[in-house]
Amino acid sequence: MKADTLSIIAFQVGLFLGLWLYQEVVFSPGLPKTSAAYWMKMQLSMVLGFFTAWPVNAWLVRIGWKEKM
Repeated sequence: MKADTLSIIAFQVGLFLGLWLYQEVVFSPGLPKTSAAYWMKMQLSMVLGFFTAWPVNAWLVRIGWKEKM
């Protein structure tokens, strides 16, 4: 549980940072949630979350809290 918690927190930091950047900085005042552009930005934010979780997952594998896949 401790490995999953750290991994998910790292993913969500990247995901929500990306969403915040798109909604509040790039497309201020924000895209409507029914637009295709909003959902494309959601997917890009999920990719950002993947890359922010990658170093955390590598560290968790290195210290033995998580297994290699």
